[in-house]
Amino acid sequence: MLKFADLTLSQKRFVVALLEANPQYKKTPQITLKECAAFYYEMRDQRTGVKGEKIGYPNWLFNKNKVERGVYQVPVPNATEMTAFTKEVAAKAAPKATAKAAKATAAKVVKVKTAKAAPAPKAEKTLEGTRLQKVIDESISMDDEVEDFNQILRENGIEV
Repeated sequence: MLKFADLTLSQKRFVVALLEANPQYKKTPQITLKECAAFYYEMRDQRTGVKGEKIGYPNWLFNKNKVERGVYQVPVPNATEMTAFTKEVAAKAAPKATAKAAKATAAKVVKVKTAKAAPAPKAEKTLEGTRLQKVIDESISMDDEVEDFNQILRENGIEV
C-alpha cells in the first residue's frame, strides 16, 4: 500500500483535491473505480476554459492500493503531511515568480562595437598553382570529338 508520504507531487495533488471535494473519504478512505473516474472527469471538465490545476488520472492508485475488486484505498494524509504538502507546493510555485522578477530587474549590459583596423589584403592565389587547376590541365578533353548523342541512339534503334 502506498502512503501519502511516498507519493509524488502530482499524486499528492490528486489526493488533496479528492479529499477537498469529498470529505467523506477522510473517514472511510476507500473509493470505487467508478467514483474515482467520475471525480477525475468532473475535475477535468471544471478545468476547461479556466486556468486551474491539472490533475492526472490515478493509474498509480489502482495498481498498488487495491483492497478488493473495484475498491481502492485512498492514502489520506495526516496533519503534518498536509502542512509539508502545502510548503512543497508553495516552494514549487515560488521559484518561478522570483526567477521572472530577477530577469525583469536585471540590468541589461550594452556592448559597444569599436572600429577595427582594415585587414591587410591577402595575396591572391593564382589559378595556375592550385591542385584543381593541375588536375584540369592533366585531364583529357572530352569535347574533341563532338557527336550527336541522339544520332547514336537512332542508329541503335532507339527512338527519341
